[in-house]
Amino acid sequence: MRNTHEGSVKELGEDRLRELLEDFRDRFAVPAIGGAVVSRSGALDVQAIGTRRRGSSDPVSIEDQWHIGSCAKAMTAVLYAKLVERGDAEWGVPVSSFFSDVADQFDARWSVPTVDEVLVGRSGMRANLSLAERLRFYTDTSPLPDQRTQAVVSALSRAPRNHGAFRYSNLGYIVVGAAIDRIAGVPFEDALRTHLFEPLGIASAGFGAPPDIWGHKTRLLGLARGAPVDPAHPYSDNAAVMTPAGRIHLSLFDWAKFQRLFLNQGLGLLKAETIEHLLALPPNVESGMAMGWVVEDELPGVSYSMEGSNTYSLATVLVDADFERAAMVVTNDARASVRRRSKALAASILEFD
Repeated sequence: MRNTHEGSVKELGEDRLRELLEDFRDRFAVPAIGGAVVSRSGALDVQAIGTRRRGSSDPVSIEDQWHIGSCAKAMTAVLYAKLVERGDAEWGVPVSSFFSDVADQFDARWSVPTVDEVLVGRSGMRANLSLAERLRFYTDTSPLPDQRTQAVVSALSRAPRNHGAFRYSNLGYIVVGAAIDRIAGVPFEDALRTHLFEPLGIASAGFGAPPDIWGHKTRLLGLARGAPVDPAHPYSDNAAVMTPAGRIHLSLFDWAKFQRLFLNQGLGLLKAETIEHLLALPPNVESGMAMGWVVEDELPGVSYSMEGSNTYSLATVLVDADFERAAMVVTNDARASVRRRSKALAASILEFD
C-alpha cells in the first residue's frame, strides 16, 4: 500500500516490495513479515503478508502493530535529547547526578561516566539486570519509576567496568529511563507520549507485546522454530521495567514517522545539531554504536542501522547514505537465521529507485 497522507508519493516499487516479502516468507518459513520504505518527503510504501501466528489463518494487516525490540532505544535517546532542548536536562553530566536520593548506595566511581556515555554503551555499565532481578520485576507491582530506581541502585552500586570500552547495555537504557522519570516529573512512558509520540502523530504505539501479532519462541539455541506466544501471557515480553531499553510496539506507518525525524534533520521537533549529536560516535571512535543507532560499515550505501528483538519478534531499519530513505523490516519470528537475513532484506528494500 502507498500512503498518501503526507507529501507527494513517489513510486517506490510496491509490487517488488511484496515479491521480496513473499520470497522471504517462503524461504525462511516465518509466520508473518512486514516491510516499508519511507522517503524524506514522506512518500511511503508498506506491505505485510502472512499470519498473525503460526498455524492460524488470521492474516496480518498493514495497520497491525509490531514489536520493535531494541530499536526503541533510539526513541529513549530522542526523548532525552528533547528534554535537553527544553532546558530540563544537559548533555555531558554524570549519570549518577540524577539520583541524589539514592546516591549513598552507589560506587563512588560512578561520579565520572556521563549520560552520553551510557547512551553509546561506553559508561562501564553491565549489559543486563541479573536473571533473578529480571524474574522478580515480572511480579513487581510497584510504580514503574520506583522499579526503575531499584534498577538504578543495582546498576550503580557496582563499579563501572572498563569505562570507555564498548558494551551493549540494556541496563544503561533503563537507567536513562529512570533519569527521565525524574527530569520530566512523570513516568517515562507518559513523557514519551507527550514529547515524542504526540508531536509526531504516532497514535498506534504501546508498551509490551502487540495485541494482535503473536511472537514466537525459538528452540535449540534460537535456531529452530517454536510455538506462538499469546500476548496476554505475562512472559510474552520483557518485564515492564525494561521499556526504555526496548518494549515498544507500533504500526509501520507510525514507525516511519520516527524515521523521518532523522531523514529531515529533526523535522521541527529537534534541532539539526541535536540530530547530529544523537548520531555521532564518541571522540576517537571510528565505528560502532551512536545513541540507539549503529554506524553501518558493512553494507554499501547504508549509513545507519538499528536491529531489535525481544526474543519472540524482530525489527530492522536501515538509512541510506544520503539520508533520502529508510527501509524497515518486521517479523514475528526471532530465530537467529531470520535475524541475519532480515538485515539483508532491508538492504534490498532500500535499493528501490
